[in-house]
Amino acid sequence: MKRALLFAVALLTGAACNSQPGQSTQAAGSSPAAATAWQPFQDPAENCFKMQVPKGWKIAGGAYRFGPLDTRAMIDMISPDGKTNIRFGDSHVPPYSGLTPLEVKLGWREGHPYSPNNMSQGIIANYRPGWVYADLYGQARFASMCRHLSLKSMQKANPVHPDGQNMTTTAGEVVYACDSAAGPKVAYVFAETQLFELQGTRNWLVTWLYSFIAPQDQAGDAMKTMMKSLSTFETNPQWEYKQLQIDGQATEVAMKTFQQSMAQIRSNYEQKSAAMQQQEESFDRVIRGVDLTTDPIDGRQREVWMGTGGSHWINGLNQVVNSPAQPGPNYRQLKTEP
Repeated sequence: MKRALLFAVALLTGAACNSQPGQSTQAAGSSPAAATAWQPFQDPAENCFKMQVPKGWKIAGGAYRFGPLDTRAMIDMISPDGKTNIRFGDSHVPPYSGLTPLEVKLGWREGHPYSPNNMSQGIIANYRPGWVYADLYGQARFASMCRHLSLKSMQKANPVHPDGQNMTTTAGEVVYACDSAAGPKVAYVFAETQLFELQGTRNWLVTWLYSFIAPQDQAGDAMKTMMKSLSTFETNPQWEYKQLQIDGQATEVAMKTFQQSMAQIRSNYEQKSAAMQQQEESFDRVIRGVDLTTDPIDGRQREVWMGTGGSHWINGLNQVVNSPAQPGPNYRQLKTEP
């Protein structure tokens, strides 16, 4: 694929390190779902990255290589009680290539394997924005864990990586309610996708991906643990340098771009960490099907039924209506809080 650098930049999605898939497992202990102690985890396959993981959790993963330009990483973490599963990246997520007129004439359809010069093991698929991909991935990842999986929220999010020349970047996140045999759970996915358009080709990657499923009352702790671990991720500069040489990039420029991307990733974590309490409350409201609103007149906050996605309106009798347009002259609009 074009712009092979992204296979290195996207270490926590479909891009990581070399050789055969590596795996390391640590025995579960007695730590609570909210991690309080941490220990290092280092890629056992190629020593291309390291990060802090919650002590006592079962940790598996490492580098998975599917070709010279197709390296992926996945780190899977399971809490000591087995009820919370956090995942960074996914080794099953390939690079994608959009259908071209020639491929259509050849009878190719979405899902057709695509391996240009055996450099990567991709799939033919038209581009999906980040929030759409997050939902597709969430359904595939969590459906088997739930008797009923219900989408509660889908929204756009700020991308981790910036747009570039011939490049479009989108991101989004989804929240699900999961009716599992072990009780109600919350599932969450964040995905970022980047589309590269050049000379009639439309190649794209999932450049950022993380997800979890946890008991409903532990969803906030799962988010905190996930983001804390993510913030400690570090790539091995020596491995990165070698990979950039394989990719055929101008190494000095490519390395600078990679470092800028990692700085942006850490900044993204800091922003999310600062809003963590708000995120926990937001999870709870999404699952209960309510929005938090503020009355512009008196500043009073109310939880109101989420409705069908329209605005919230209130009249002098404190009657609240969900409607895309003002339901009457006596109604004023409530501000919906994030």
